[in-house]
Amino acid sequence: MIVSNLELNMEVLNQRFKHVAQKMLVIESDDIKDKKFVQEPWDKDENWLEAVRGSVEDLNIIFVYGFGQGLGIADLLEMYPNRWLFVYEPDEQAFLNSMKEYDFRELLNHPNLQWVSVGETQLNMLFYLVCSYMNQEMAFVALRHYLDNDMDVLREVKEDFKEYNITFNSNKLTQQFFQEDWLRNGLYQMASMLFTPALEELQGQFKGGTAVVISSGPSLQEDIEWITRLKPHALIIAAGSSIQALVKNGIRPHLTVVMDGGVINNKVFEDPRTLESPLLHTSSAYYEISERKSNHLIHSIMKNDVASQYFMGLPEEEVIISSTPTVAGTAMQAAIRLGATRIIMMGQDLSFPGNKYYADGVNHVSTERANSDVETAKIQVLNVNGTYNTTNQSFMFMKDSLEDLVTAFTDIEFINSTRNGASIEGTVWMPIEEIYDLIKNEQMDQECMVTMSDKTNYVTDMQKVTSVTNKIKATMADFEVMKSEIKDIQKLLGKVQELSRTKPVKGQRMMESIEIAWGKLVHREWFDPILETVLPTSIKVFDQQLPIIVNEKNLVLKSDLIYKHLGKVLKDIIEKIPSLIELFTESIRRIDEINMQRVGANGTTDVS
Repeated sequence: MIVSNLELNMEVLNQRFKHVAQKMLVIESDDIKDKKFVQEPWDKDENWLEAVRGSVEDLNIIFVYGFGQGLGIADLLEMYPNRWLFVYEPDEQAFLNSMKEYDFRELLNHPNLQWVSVGETQLNMLFYLVCSYMNQEMAFVALRHYLDNDMDVLREVKEDFKEYNITFNSNKLTQQFFQEDWLRNGLYQMASMLFTPALEELQGQFKGGTAVVISSGPSLQEDIEWITRLKPHALIIAAGSSIQALVKNGIRPHLTVVMDGGVINNKVFEDPRTLESPLLHTSSAYYEISERKSNHLIHSIMKNDVASQYFMGLPEEEVIISSTPTVAGTAMQAAIRLGATRIIMMGQDLSFPGNKYYADGVNHVSTERANSDVETAKIQVLNVNGTYNTTNQSFMFMKDSLEDLVTAFTDIEFINSTRNGASIEGTVWMPIEEIYDLIKNEQMDQECMVTMSDKTNYVTDMQKVTSVTNKIKATMADFEVMKSEIKDIQKLLGKVQELSRTKPVKGQRMMESIEIAWGKLVHREWFDPILETVLPTSIKVFDQQLPIIVNEKNLVLKSDLIYKHLGKVLKDIIEKIPSLIELFTESIRRIDEINMQRVGANGTTDVS
């Protein structure tokens, strides 16, 4: 039986680049039959390689635009045996054609070919990995054909990467700043999440309805009286701090959503009336808010909260709420998952119309801070009236995220009723008076969210409670085991520099022992979910040094690098363990406390 090139290549793709293999399976083969593809010259393109040398110089990460027939990639791997290549092929059909025409097993298995992405949908995946490993700068290289014919596209991709890298580093700095806060919120709310319904369990309960998602922008003030009239006909959802404005006007929404993980939420929810409605809290939300609610709680684990996903045993594909920089995005996703097919947006100004920050009643941010943000805003953004508002980069990020959300849910009708706010691409603008006429014949069960979130109606999965508790305890116990393993590695690190200089054979063996020990340490199932959450910067810096360490041939220099960079990350992990143990101990205590309350109420328990 003759095995085709495609079958041979797919074996390697499935092992190393499964995302590409899956993409190849959904491309229609018939589409490539009559298509002409660009052919790379068989002879080595010396002029192109010389230009590449000028671009790459001493940079360790090379972003290659184009795969072609793999000839240019092979030349780069030969010319740079100690650099890492990240390859992007924009043409999915061209890549499939190459996989059919040639046997690429040796090339695809090359250890310095770090990543391959094919097609626009996989570009951000490649950006993420490049940012994770990149130390200061990367080289941007394009195959000859793209240099000659698509310079505008190349410039656009480079600009997209620059913007992505800025956002990536900003997110990492945010992670570094909040570190334990995010992990604490998830761990401390584990008890609540085990004994209350998840949003995932309520999907479709509000099928075909209209939801009004309310934010706290200044335009809300003009239309806030309409919310009471809309309430019998639509699901009213208060996003974050907008609950303050509603309470001030005597309005109780059907649902309040909290996502922000900061202690400032104590100010937002200071008035007891802000917690009278059913509350949807994400796993990342500030834990003190959900613990003040004794009933009518719903929870949802965010896609970026890998720690909570790990402990709750929630597969990634079952997580339904993506992280956005604004709680309005969370509230809109919640409405869609509940079954709403029309989303009305109110108070999403995303700018400062009339030089005002918030609607009346929203007062969790000091007047001085709000005024400062308004005064320093320099960006102009088109508003729904066809003129311009001033805004800032933070609001622009929020605007982009909401527009991405609108694009992602093509079957949902999005209507923006924010009277003076920024124009949101993909939405239809409509004044609230017309929206009322549009939905006035729809009927809304005023108690639907109360019923869905009633804790007394919720049947707790006690096997899951036991499983989660045991997983937390096992992880906490493994901290001590890992601490012992780290100390063993540190002892080896203390010797490897000297041996690399005096007894290189022993030094090489010790280096290999260190690599094996480190590999064992990081391959724990909980390592990435926990330590990348609390030590994002430390892990990122080490990841950026890996290409240099792995490709360094000089044993002395290699030992110095691994002593410095691995030594630093090991030290950071050791220092973090005591506080992690405290968080995990408190999480278990909270689960046990709720469990005992449940036992006391029922008189029995089925916990094994």
